[in-house]
Amino acid sequence: MAEFEIEFPDFIPAKTRDVALLFRQYLEVEKNFSIHTVSAYLRDLKYFFIFCNKEAIDIFSLENVDVRSYFSYLSLQHQIEKRTQRRKLSSLRTFYKFLYKSNLIHENPVLSVSFPKTRKLLPKNFTPIETEEILEFRKGEGDSILEKRDKAILETLYSTGLRVFELVNAKISDLSQDRTVLKVLGKGKKERYVYLGESAITAISSYLEERSFLDRDGQGVEEIFLNQKGKKLTTRGIRYILTERKNMMSMGKSMTPHKFRHTFATDLLDAGADIRAVQELLGHASLSSTQIYLSVSKDRLKEVYRKAHPHAKSK
Repeated sequence: MAEFEIEFPDFIPAKTRDVALLFRQYLEVEKNFSIHTVSAYLRDLKYFFIFCNKEAIDIFSLENVDVRSYFSYLSLQHQIEKRTQRRKLSSLRTFYKFLYKSNLIHENPVLSVSFPKTRKLLPKNFTPIETEEILEFRKGEGDSILEKRDKAILETLYSTGLRVFELVNAKISDLSQDRTVLKVLGKGKKERYVYLGESAITAISSYLEERSFLDRDGQGVEEIFLNQKGKKLTTRGIRYILTERKNMMSMGKSMTPHKFRHTFATDLLDAGADIRAVQELLGHASLSSTQIYLSVSKDRLKEVYRKAHPHAKSK
């Protein structure tokens, strides 16, 4: 059962709401999208439907000019940046492709709409010194159960490069007996295996020895990481833990789960790891998603070139 609910306003026509429900089933069953992706698509649709109702536009008779009016509205009235608009356009394309395949429209009005490509920003990562400072920092008593949990979270993020939703959904049963391997359910509900280094294994083992103190009411929560009430930690809870640590350390940089993911990938490539192996560990469907980290690791590439190319060295 899905863990979210998108409420469409009552003024949205019943036919439109019914189609949105069918579209949701299409995304979950046929496309096998994750809950987070489905939720994002439906939120985008909700605001598109509200705009269409306001402008008296029938979504089943949509024209190209209506689509452009919608994005002009987002840009001028709400100052929504191009990157977010591109995501919303992707949602609309998928929705109208579904309507076309379902014979609910005769032509797709979104196909010809496009935006100029936005410059791909290089991911930010921690330096090796910053990583060590973060992992070694103690915000309180080092032997407290919450400190052990937080240490295990940090070591796991850095050791595996997990997405934050993958981390909070990881179950004890997903850990191998020796705690060196973790089975992960990633985007598109695709399974993969990630590997835990010695520091992460030690931190997780120390936390799991006392995890029952958090689950004192015996709620039998399967997820590895629990909050103070013995319930599964949420993605918001993880971000709060990292922000609190960042503030206590007075770090100038932000501290986010995704920055640990960037650091994981960059450090592997800097150490000479094969990019396809890194792609597999990150759970990227396309190699192009992983290749951006090569830009971050340009010093490593330069070093490889200087050592390997016959004419790279001065004679």
